[in-house]
Amino acid sequence: MFKTVKKVNEKSYGELKEFVIHSFFENICNEIPFKNKELSNLQKSAVANKYFDIVSILLSYIATDNYKKGARYYQTLNLLNDAKYLANSSSSTLASKINLFCCALIEYYEKNIEIAINLINASLFIKVKDEQNLDEAIFSFKQKIESENAQRAIDSLPPSFIPNEIKDNALLALLQVGRTIAIETNIDSLLTIIAQQIQQALGADRCTVFLLDSEHNELWSKVALGLEQKEIRFSAEKGLAGHVAMTGETINIKNAYESEYFNKEIDLKTGYKTKNILCMPIRNLSHQIVGVFQVLNKFEGDFTQKDEDLLIAIGSSAGIAIENANLFNRQKKLIEEQKKMFTSFINALSASIDARDKITSGHSKRVMMYACLICDKCNLDEKEKEIIKNASLLHDIGKIGIKDAVLQKEGKLTPCEYEHIKEHVKLTHNILGKVYFSKDFKKVSSIASSHHEKYDGSGYFKELKGEEIPFGGRILSVCDVFDAITSKRHYRDKMEIKDALEIIIKGKNKHFDENITNAFLNISTYDILKIMLSDFDININKNDEKLLQEFNLNELYDIVVKEEIIAKKEKQLIQTFNKYYRYNS
Repeated sequence: MFKTVKKVNEKSYGELKEFVIHSFFENICNEIPFKNKELSNLQKSAVANKYFDIVSILLSYIATDNYKKGARYYQTLNLLNDAKYLANSSSSTLASKINLFCCALIEYYEKNIEIAINLINASLFIKVKDEQNLDEAIFSFKQKIESENAQRAIDSLPPSFIPNEIKDNALLALLQVGRTIAIETNIDSLLTIIAQQIQQALGADRCTVFLLDSEHNELWSKVALGLEQKEIRFSAEKGLAGHVAMTGETINIKNAYESEYFNKEIDLKTGYKTKNILCMPIRNLSHQIVGVFQVLNKFEGDFTQKDEDLLIAIGSSAGIAIENANLFNRQKKLIEEQKKMFTSFINALSASIDARDKITSGHSKRVMMYACLICDKCNLDEKEKEIIKNASLLHDIGKIGIKDAVLQKEGKLTPCEYEHIKEHVKLTHNILGKVYFSKDFKKVSSIASSHHEKYDGSGYFKELKGEEIPFGGRILSVCDVFDAITSKRHYRDKMEIKDALEIIIKGKNKHFDENITNAFLNISTYDILKIMLSDFDININKNDEKLLQEFNLNELYDIVVKEEIIAKKEKQLIQTFNKYYRYNS
C-alpha cells in the first residue's frame, strides 16, 4: 500500500490526511495488519510537520495493531489515551471519532460487547464533514457486532424455547431493538419501538416501559400501548413497577388482583382490566436500574420462564438504547444552552458598540440581516451562514478602541482622524483573535476584520485583493457600505436611493466582488425596506408589500435613472419605496 518513505514525507497535510483515512478502511475495517515500518514512516512525517491530529489517528492505529499482535489490554488502553489527548488538544473531530472506534474494537476483541457498542454509538454521534464513508464503515461494523450479540442471546435461551417461528420472532425483536440504538435518539419514539417489539415477541396485549426519575423518586411513562393517556407518573415506591424498581426483582404474576404489589389505581384511571403481569427491571451498562418493563395480559396462558429469558435478552439492548437516548438529549440541551450563551455573548458585544454612539445604533444588526439575505441568494449552507452572521454582528467591535471625539465627530474627519478610525479593523482582528471559537467558527475573526478590504486591493488593513479576501468578508463589504450610505449620520442625512445604488453598482470588481454585488441587487425592495425599518415601530401595509415584492434593487435602479417614467406601476413603485425609505430622514 505504501510506496516509499520519501513519497510519504513529501505529502501535504491534505494528502497525508486522505492517505491515513484510506488506511482506516484498508487496514482497520478490513482487519489487514500494518507493517511496522509503514506506521513508523507515517508517524515520523506527521510529527515532523506538527500534524498532531494525524499523529493521534496513527497512535490509535498503532494501539489497535499492537493489540492484534499480542500487546496487553492495559498497554493498549494507555496508548489509546495518549491518542485521545492529542485528538482533544488538536480539536480534531476526525481523530476523536477514529479513537473512539479503535477503543470499541479493543473492547470487542476483549468480548466486552455492550461497552464496544456504546463506544461505537459515541463515535457515530461525532459528525465529520465530508466523511460519510467513515460513518458507513463504522455503522457496518456495528451491525456485525449487534447481529453476533443477538444470536448469542438467542443461543443462551433454553433449547426447547417454543416453536421455531417464535424463536424467529425473538431474534427479530432483539435485532429491531438493537437497531434503535443507532437510529433513534428521541426518547418517546425509542420507548414506543421497544414496547411494540416486546409486546409482539411475548404475544401480550400491552407493554409499558417505565423510566425511573431518580431526582423526584418517581416512575413515569409516555408509552402505554392501547391507552389514551400520554403520561403516567407515580411514586417509585408504589405498586408493582415501584417494587421492581426498588428491589431489582423480576416478578411474574398469574393473577394481578391477588398480588399485594399491584397498584389498582392505574386500572381505575384507565378502565383497563389487568389479568397477568410480567415485570422486570431495565439496567444500564453500570447495572443500575433505569426503568421497568411491565408486560400485561399474555394472549395464551401465563408468562413463562421462556418469556422472562427473552425479556432479559431484549432488556440488555433496551437499557443501552435508553441510556444513549438520555445522553443524547442531555448533550443536545447542553449544546443548545451553550449556543444561547454564545449568541447572547455576541449580541452583548455588538450592543457595546451601539452604546458608544446612539446615532449609529443598529448598524451591526442591519449589516447582519443584509448579509443573511445575500447568503440565501448565494445558496450558502446554514453553518456558513451562521459564521457570517456572527462576523457581521462583531465586524465593528474594534471601535471600542476609537476615541469618542473621532467616532462621534460631526463633519468631515481630518486625515489624522481618518487614519485613527481605520485602526478599528485591526483592533477587531486583535480582539476576536483572543476569543475562543470552535473549529467551525474560527473564520469569524478573519471575516469580521476584512470588511474594509476592496476587491482591487486598495482597502485596509491587510490590503487583500480579489479572492484573497474571505468570501464572508466580501459579503460584509457590500452590506457595510450600503447600510452606511442609506443611514443617517452625525454630519449628513441618508443618500437618495439612486445615488446609493449607483455607488454599489459602480463598485463592482473595484470595491466589491461582482457576483456578490449581483446577488445583493437581486434582493427584493420589500426585504430591503423591512431591514431599514427594523428599528422603528412601523409596518409595511399589505398592498405596498405586494408591489415591493415584485421589484428587486436592480430593477428599482433601472427605473430611478430613467429620464422619463411613463409606466404607472413604475411611478407607484418609486413613490411607495420613498415613502418608507425617507421615514426617518
